Amino acid sequence: MFNGTLDGHDNWMSFNDVRELLFARETESVVIDCYVNTYLFLPHDENPDIMLNFGYLGAALKGWVETCRDDKSKDQYFQRAFEKLDRTPNEFDLLFSPMHVGTNHWALLVIHIKEKEFRVYDSLRNKNRWDIPQYVEELKRYLKGKHMDVENWPLRYPDPCPQQGSGDDCGIFTCKYMECLACRDIQDLPFSQDDMPNVRAKLALHCINAYFNAQDRS
Repeated sequence: MFNGTLDGHDNWMSFNDVRELLFARETESVVIDCYVNTYLFLPHDENPDIMLNFGYLGAALKGWVETCRDDKSKDQYFQRAFEKLDRTPNEFDLLFSPMHVGTNHWALLVIHIKEKEFRVYDSLRNKNRWDIPQYVEELKRYLKGKHMDVENWPLRYPDPCPQQGSGDDCGIFTCKYMECLACRDIQDLPFSQDDMPNVRAKLALHCINAYFNAQDRS
């Protein structure tokens, strides 16, 4: 459905992805990536509520890094992600890094550059997830090599943080966290589990519209 539809982004999304998005199935990284690339990165005149001073590191980065057995390989994956940014990391206010944690869960890591801290927005909050702080330490090591003094930046879990029910909505929550933060609409993060069917429908409709708009432009 998508294949490089926006300049600078490699988007690919099948109609099966849209169907699963609509009918509350587990969300894959491709849905999160397409949402960010075709909505949050729209030109400001098309999406005036979105703050543009944020960067996106991709939804698969954490998983890639964890498969590496040595620091050199990890640095290569980090390098590829950070090369997609249009400026140096310390020029952003926020850097978004959706994380696949455990075996089947999505959470959002946000690097707050100005506040000098890492924050995790998790719709199934569990501070005992060992892989999140481990990933943050790997990220700190990489950024230190890029002359960013992040060693003492704390890892925080904001509260309140909207929590999901028993379904497979973690990826959709991750998208909504990014949307609210990009809009600076962060007062209690104004959404809940009850909003998820409507959010899924709007997200699917947006992806379909983005596809046909891209076809018209080409």
